[in-house]
Amino acid sequence: MIVPLAAPLVSAALAAHPLGNFSVNHYDGLTIHRDRIELVSIVDSAEIPTLQQPVRGPVDAHARRACAGLRDTVRGTVEGRPLAWRVTEASFAYQAGAAGLRTSRLTCRLTAPLRVDRPLTLTFANTHRAGTVGWREITARGDGVRLSASSVPAHSVSGGLRDYPADLLSSPLDVRRARVTVEPGAGDAATSVTVPGVDTITRYTALLADRLNTLVGADRLTVPLGMLALFLSLLLGAVHAAMPGHGKTVMAAYLAGRDRRLRDTVAVAATVTATHTAGVLVLGVLVTLTASFTGEAVLRWLGVASGLIIALIGVGLLRSARRRSPVPVPVPDHGHGHGHGQGRRSGGVVALAVAGGLVPSPSALVVLLGAVALGRTVFGVMTVVCYGLGMAFTLLAAALALRKLGDLTLVGRLQRLRPYSATMTAALVLLVGTGVTLRAVAALV
Repeated sequence: MIVPLAAPLVSAALAAHPLGNFSVNHYDGLTIHRDRIELVSIVDSAEIPTLQQPVRGPVDAHARRACAGLRDTVRGTVEGRPLAWRVTEASFAYQAGAAGLRTSRLTCRLTAPLRVDRPLTLTFANTHRAGTVGWREITARGDGVRLSASSVPAHSVSGGLRDYPADLLSSPLDVRRARVTVEPGAGDAATSVTVPGVDTITRYTALLADRLNTLVGADRLTVPLGMLALFLSLLLGAVHAAMPGHGKTVMAAYLAGRDRRLRDTVAVAATVTATHTAGVLVLGVLVTLTASFTGEAVLRWLGVASGLIIALIGVGLLRSARRRSPVPVPVPDHGHGHGHGQGRRSGGVVALAVAGGLVPSPSALVVLLGAVALGRTVFGVMTVVCYGLGMAFTLLAAALALRKLGDLTLVGRLQRLRPYSATMTAALVLLVGTGVTLRAVAALV
C-alpha cells in the first residue's frame, strides 16, 4: 500500500507551474552585433492561460501567428529611431502541468538591422499581454561590441524560463523595459539581479498543492489515492483560511466575542464552505468558456469586495457599540429569551462568512479544471468541497480556542474590560477589513 501512495508524491514537486497557475511569464534576451540586433522572446504560460487559448490548426501556423502578434508589441529604438523587427523563427510546444492540465511555451526569434560604428543608446520594451501576472525578465549582451552601460544583466537568472530560482514565488521579477549604451569594442557592463525570498509556509503549502495536483492527474485513480487527495484538499483549505489577508480569523474572534451558540458557529462555517465552493465552480465555468476572462484579476477584485464587506460590518458594529452604555443595565424579565436585534446581528455574521469564502483558492480551481479535463468532474467537485470544509475547520477551531481562552484565569482578571469588548471587537473587524481592502487594491495597481 505504501508504494503506490508514495510513487506519485516523489515527482510532485515538478507538477505545477512554480509561478502560479494563472501566470504568463516572459523572457526577452537581446544580443547586439555590429550589424544587427537579435531578440529571443519566450512566453511561458501556466495551466489556466494555456487552457483558455487552445491551438487551432497546425502548431507551426499557430506559432507563426503568435510570434507575429508578439512582434507588434515589441518596441525598440536606437537614438530615438524605431527598430524594424522581423520574425526569423517561431516554435510552440506543450508541456505536462498540474492535475493533468498542460502548460505551453512560445519561442520567437526576431532580428532588426543596426550599425554600431559609434556609441549608441538603445531602448527596449515588451508590452505583450501586459495585463497578466507572472515573471518578466530582460537580458542584454554584446557580440563583437561593448555594452558600456546597461539597466539589465547579461545572463538570465531563470535559464530562459526553464529553471526558475527557488526563492521567487512571493515577488517575481517584473522587468519590462531596458536601456543599453553600446559602442564598438568588447566587454559588457556588469549588472546584477536581486531575487526576492519566500517564506517557509508558502514554500510548503506550494509543495502540498503540487502533491494534490499529481494525485488528481494520476492515470489511475484508486480509492487510497482518492482518499489521500481529499485529505490534502482539507489540509490545503485549512492552511488557506489561516493565511493572512482573508479575515477568517476575525470572524472567529467575532463569534467568540458575541457569546454565540455552537450551532451558530457551525452555520457560519457552512456558509464559508458553500460560498467558497460556489465561487470556485463559477470561476471554473467562466475560465473554460472564454479566453478573454482573466482569473487572476477577478480574484483580486473579489479580494477588494471581501475587504470592503468586512470593513463595512466593522463600521456597523462600531456604531452599534457606541450607542450602548458601558455600564450594565438591568433588563426586566419578559418571560422569553433576549433576542432583540438577533436577526440583524445574525445577518452581520453571515455577511462576514460570505466575505471569508468569497475569494476562491487558485489551487482548488486548478484541481477542478484538471479533474474535469480527465473526465472526473464529480471527484473534482468533491475536492473543492473539501477545500471549503478545511476552511470551515480553521474557523471553528479558532472560535473554540478563543472561547476556551475566555475561561483562563489570566483572561478572567481582565473582566473590567468586558463592557468595552463590543467596541474592541468592532475596531478589530474594521481594522482587518481595511487592511484586506488596501492589500487587494495594492495588488491591482
